[in-house]
Amino acid sequence: MCQRQEPHQKMFVNTDSEQEELVLVVYKALEATICLMISGPYPSLDFFRKIDNFIGPQLTTLANVVGEQSAKKQQSSDQQYRYLYFNHMNLAQKSSVHSRKSSLPCVAPEIMRLMGDISADFASFQEDGETFVKTMSDCWIVGRKSDQRELFVILNQKNANLIEIDEEVKRLGITQFNNIFFLD
Repeated sequence: MCQRQEPHQKMFVNTDSEQEELVLVVYKALEATICLMISGPYPSLDFFRKIDNFIGPQLTTLANVVGEQSAKKQQSSDQQYRYLYFNHMNLAQKSSVHSRKSSLPCVAPEIMRLMGDISADFASFQEDGETFVKTMSDCWIVGRKSDQRELFVILNQKNANLIEIDEEVKRLGITQFNNIFFLD
């Protein structure tokens, strides 16, 4: 429901010929907000009721749909995979393992240790290669070494087999690392 705030907010908008005085009306439903600029005197209470009846249900529905889609996108990007890339030649790195809010990793310490163990294995032999590890919690960790570049991917896909995991890592390589050459 629109709420009348005193004093009302005025806006001045330059049109082709003159500066027009408008009243700003802000309508909010859930997490959606609409700003209306109305010419003329301050609207009556009847006007606000009509706006509420007309916009309210539609804006609430729209806010719900946008919120659901946003949650789905966030959930799929958060739970699908995490990756850590490091290039020993130029010290370039790229990571989704660390949260945006802090520098602390947002994966379990055991998984970080496993990635460290895989990296140590890569350092012990000179050839390129890849390693697939499935943890007790059905989490897959894939490590790839190509030249002096290392890529680690953490996938939370329960009931996935080795072929599906390999395909997912290839898709990730194409989308996130398309300009970096990894031997297949």
